[in-house]
Amino acid sequence: MTSGPERSPVPAPDEQEYTLRRAPRLSAAVLVSVLAGLLLALIGTTLVHAAPRPPVDPYSGAPLSFGSTFGYMLVAAMAACMLVGLLVWLLLDRRSRRTARTVTLRRTDDPAQADVTLHRAEAEALRPRRDTDPSDGRTTEP
Repeated sequence: MTSGPERSPVPAPDEQEYTLRRAPRLSAAVLVSVLAGLLLALIGTTLVHAAPRPPVDPYSGAPLSFGSTFGYMLVAAMAACMLVGLLVWLLLDRRSRRTARTVTLRRTDDPAQADVTLHRAEAEALRPRRDTDPSDGRTTEP
């Protein structure tokens, strides 16, 4: 007794099309933005505390510590740098879509006919997985 219809193995087509583009990584843009914000906050806090008169609280008149000034500047600098970094990433991502190209891979057993030789690991990385739906990238139930 089976729980559903049996699946027959689908033969791999001899030709497959792939879209190639060099897209920027979001994680790299976020990391660079965070580091730039941290550096700007540290420089800004150092410059403010290097002045002849230290910064004071406008309500109580008490001098502010380096840590509290750094915390406020860190929040402001991180927000500004993240906004600029994400806008730059978005522009670079849109630019990479214009330079996208489509290639067709054809399976051949004759090395003389091949334009490029792929090793087994490289070919496995290009092969679509059986547990993913190629239309939307979500996994399907077995």
